[in-house]
Amino acid sequence: MEKGMHCVDCHFQISAHGNGKLYGEVRDAIEIQCIDCHGTSNRYATLMTSGPASPEGGMDLKSLRTPFGKPRFEIIEDQLHQNSMVEPGLSWRVVQTADTTTPGNRDYNQKSHLSKTVRFEENRIVWGDLPGNDEDACPHSSANMSCQACHSSWNPSCYGCHLPQRANMKMPELHNAGDVSRNYVSYNWQTLRDDTFMLARDGDVTGNRINPSRSSCAIHVTSYNAQREAIYIQQQTISSEGLSGIAFSTNVPHTVRGGPPIDPATGRPLNPANYLPGRGETKQCTDCHVSRNDDNNAIMAQLLMQGTNFMNFMGRYAWVAAGVHGLFAIEVTERDEPQTVIGSTMHEIVYPDRYKDHLDESRKLVVAHEHPGRDVGENLDPRHARPEVLDLQARGEFLYAACGSNGLRIFDIAFIDNKGFAERILTAPFSPLGQRFFVRTEYATCVTAPTTLAPDPTRHHFPENREPSISATYGYLYVGDKYEGIIVVGASSLLDGNPLNNFLKRELTYNPNGILCGTRKITFFGTYA
Repeated sequence: MEKGMHCVDCHFQISAHGNGKLYGEVRDAIEIQCIDCHGTSNRYATLMTSGPASPEGGMDLKSLRTPFGKPRFEIIEDQLHQNSMVEPGLSWRVVQTADTTTPGNRDYNQKSHLSKTVRFEENRIVWGDLPGNDEDACPHSSANMSCQACHSSWNPSCYGCHLPQRANMKMPELHNAGDVSRNYVSYNWQTLRDDTFMLARDGDVTGNRINPSRSSCAIHVTSYNAQREAIYIQQQTISSEGLSGIAFSTNVPHTVRGGPPIDPATGRPLNPANYLPGRGETKQCTDCHVSRNDDNNAIMAQLLMQGTNFMNFMGRYAWVAAGVHGLFAIEVTERDEPQTVIGSTMHEIVYPDRYKDHLDESRKLVVAHEHPGRDVGENLDPRHARPEVLDLQARGEFLYAACGSNGLRIFDIAFIDNKGFAERILTAPFSPLGQRFFVRTEYATCVTAPTTLAPDPTRHHFPENREPSISATYGYLYVGDKYEGIIVVGASSLLDGNPLNNFLKRELTYNPNGILCGTRKITFFGTYA
């Protein structure tokens, strides 16, 4: 934006005021594309709009004028110039992409030339020309990738957005033209970062092209009733087709910046360091491709959404398996927003008095809730009289626990932050006849789910929604047993919202030739355990 461009210099009448049609997302209602003004690697700009919302045949940009009476676009000495819509007398030259790939041209850039024409031919990398003058013959064509996939510096992403709803608070609704509600919902993002960059495929309307993507739907919800009791806390959302509401979405970052200074004689950057990943405002090759120096593994893992543990959501409670002492839920963050981790630097800044109290307690976490690890009705059963919790995993409103000789047990933790409950961790909120939240094994040592999210592979998919199928792997819990190996337990009934079908059973036992005897921990890597 160093040129002085404003939003209205790219987004014209239809993008600003619509064309009378309803669209599913903001980007679907945009009429302009980068190539309309900059052209492609083998043709100059037509100055006709070609975006999803453009009229048939496009709108002629040469017909538009600024408020100051000048044409928005004009040719001066064979060069395309654009006049500002906001600042009188300001204009800039619109560089044509085809010129950046033409050696000898004033705008020639060797890296642009390479990136636009590079491809595999006969098992080797070649570049320089376009086969048959067809840019679609190369992988970086505008038909396969959006311009902003490379021409973006950063992409703002938010993580762990917390939406607590509080009853008995008369407040104007945020999205309904000032209507008043008795429930107030505040928006509290836990993390807002500008140092992440990820790629994904666009939707149908925008051409299924490779495009920047960001976290902008990582929502957790909490609800407090009129008595200020937490009905549920930090619960994730699930779509009707079973996909997690903790989602990513493609977007246009609008963070395109000028490139480094170029040697006009060679078209190469004057500073060789500009070839390194993360050093240029425009993405370099090793920002998206494996480096031969083996120095961009974390960059690649983040780019492809495989995860780097760069940002993990810290819930309000940390769950601890304490062996014969049962299990504990230890309060590790504040309830109020922002929900800072107790004892952290941010805790010291936001809640100085509470931070001082924490120091006075010698940094000990003093609030915790416990459960012995067995049902009250089992106290008289000598087979299960000795509780033991060896491993656990919390997901949503349930806690999965490996309980030694008591096998697998599921605990209901939906009311863990509800001050109206004396016993906040339950084996069942009603008669155990209504559900079976245990699976007997010889000696369960560990339990895991493939993810802490809650995708449900059993829900029906509608083809018109173009949603991907969910691997059946996510419909099960995986229990490690000291003697039986790996035990697979169906758990999709815990994700469907129906309390009438929560009767767990063993689906499969896997321990060929006893090789998994003594299992102590199960970890998932994709579809491998």
